[in-house]
Amino acid sequence: MTITVREVGPGFAAEITGIDLSSAPTDADIEQLRNVWMENKVAILPNQSLSDEDLIDFTKRMGPLFVHVRSMFHSPNHPEIMIVSNLKEDGRALGALGDGDLGWHTDQCYTAKPCWATLLYGIEVPADGGNTNFADLCAAYEALPDDLRAEVEGKRVVYSVLAETVSKKSPLSAEQRARTPDVTQPLVRKHPYLDRKALYVSPNHYVRIEGMSQADSDRLFRRLADWIGQEKFVYSHDWRVGDIVLWDNTSVVHRRDAFPSTQRRFLKRTGFHLPDELSVPV
Repeated sequence: MTITVREVGPGFAAEITGIDLSSAPTDADIEQLRNVWMENKVAILPNQSLSDEDLIDFTKRMGPLFVHVRSMFHSPNHPEIMIVSNLKEDGRALGALGDGDLGWHTDQCYTAKPCWATLLYGIEVPADGGNTNFADLCAAYEALPDDLRAEVEGKRVVYSVLAETVSKKSPLSAEQRARTPDVTQPLVRKHPYLDRKALYVSPNHYVRIEGMSQADSDRLFRRLADWIGQEKFVYSHDWRVGDIVLWDNTSVVHRRDAFPSTQRRFLKRTGFHLPDELSVPV
């Protein structure tokens, strides 16, 4: 396999061509792809045509499979796949899709062992809007002014699944909530393999920073949320049918733009964990 890598974001995010994920890539191909992805944080693989089995097989070759707690949106025959869609069947939402512009977040930061990577596979995409935006938390950390860097070092933040789901039309069940108690995470996170640090900031899941009054905590976190969203740190992905987008939740946050409710959006989501010994953020 000969792959071509083209940078599409401001110092991160790469489009990778020359790989067909449905054709059983070799272990060497997967390792090359993994290395390019980790260095770039976000990888876009266009023009893929995958069965559910292809999608699951590729995901589990990248790492231990992740299964989302929101089982009401699992694909009927494959719980490893979560549906992300605005479509309905018999009045029931087929997939998870917040209303309007979905704010900055990093997936499963509200769990003790967060999902390392998320994949989205574009099946139907709206013509207007619906972009997924990514912010580079490593670049944001490296560019911190001295006073803000001093404030975040050594701090821990409480994240909660409820901070996101209470405003959604499909809240968690009692059993699902019991599986996702609030957790504390480092506000600055080290990458498990690479020599880099990142802000671990997820505004959608924020509750408070430990050791601070709520007012001081809110002030600091608002400043961080504003900081990471600057244009110089952001890549906006305009979806095409057949795109696979893969991102590193240790190093980026993401959000979705709004799009007209009359337009269809249907994506399939998978994810994978870090090895167990590396799975707790530090």
